[in-house]
Amino acid sequence: MALIELIDFKKIRKALWYLLCIIISISLQNLLCARVALFGVHAFFIPVVIIAFGVFEGAVWGASLGLIAGYFCDITMLESTVLFMVLFAALGFASGFLTEFIINRRFFSYFVLALAGLILTVICQIIPFWIFKGTSLWKLLPTMILQTLWSAVFTVPAYFAV
Repeated sequence: MALIELIDFKKIRKALWYLLCIIISISLQNLLCARVALFGVHAFFIPVVIIAFGVFEGAVWGASLGLIAGYFCDITMLESTVLFMVLFAALGFASGFLTEFIINRRFFSYFVLALAGLILTVICQIIPFWIFKGTSLWKLLPTMILQTLWSAVFTVPAYFAV
């Protein structure tokens, strides 16, 4: 009996709801956003969801849920790297830390953090093309801007969903 009293079922229930939210988000990302392209650019809104986790739940929850979402994102992408796992954990931790100690938990703060996270995600995605494949940065810049703007549309639904 003593062991069951130590288990916090509210946290377990909350973690299961957030895992369901991650699974639904990644499913929508891979099933819907992979089919719809605006000027040949697909939206990538998973960082927005991770930042929302960090803003509402704090640095520890943001980092752990970002790690889980990044792992599932890395599994579903063609290239098998750890880019999204590390990046999403850092985004979740940073957004949670900033909202716990520096900025407030309002929509405007969340929107600024989401835009910064989307820009950082796009930069991390283009680095292999820019450095290792020698693609000009000026050719990658329109894709970066379009992906950031197209993904920023999902900030409002992610804010209210989380």
